[in-house]
Amino acid sequence: MKGVVISSGKIASKSFYDEYIKDADFIICCDGGANVAYKYGFVPNLIIGDFDSVDKEVLEFFKINGIQIMEFPCEKDKTDTQIAIEYLAENGFDEVVMLSCTGQRLDHVLANISLLYYLLERNIKGAIVDENNIIMMTRNKIKIHGKKGHLLSLLPYTQTVRGICTKGLYYSLEDGVMEFGNPYGVSNVIIEDEAIVEVKDGVLLVILSSD
Repeated sequence: MKGVVISSGKIASKSFYDEYIKDADFIICCDGGANVAYKYGFVPNLIIGDFDSVDKEVLEFFKINGIQIMEFPCEKDKTDTQIAIEYLAENGFDEVVMLSCTGQRLDHVLANISLLYYLLERNIKGAIVDENNIIMMTRNKIKIHGKKGHLLSLLPYTQTVRGICTKGLYYSLEDGVMEFGNPYGVSNVIIEDEAIVEVKDGVLLVILSSD
């Protein structure tokens, strides 16, 4: 099952959201993410948060229309997005797409990237997606369906990543090693319709960029 989480970060175009929610089995809006749903006219299955960023009239609209609401205190030790991710993991979802999870708040962006690790540890396919990037994480093998000329960056998420092999990229790797503090895997280029990245040991952050 595929779950989609919409948070309070950068708002994209309606067509962008439509692309990812059209085949979703469950949609969670985190706090201000409900503003996006209201603006573009789609209906979430659940709205969660401490509700410090959602418009009051938006929240009331969804309450009146019977949408499930889960409210949490402002003083808590988890972000709204983390609560949403854990909800999906605990309810049997095997794929999670995170939307509006990037933006000006770098602390939230880094926290959201760490949630990809949470999903990876539970064998759940996860991705953070905005209009310019798809952020993923792998510890074995991942296939990337990007356009030729798009950029693909590989960054170690553990101290050392070993046995990195790539196909379909301009700068190829065969049994490569990446370490924290030496980000030489930035801005590789996709040269085939499908790129493949394999890892033998460690966790690799994989970022596909269209700009």
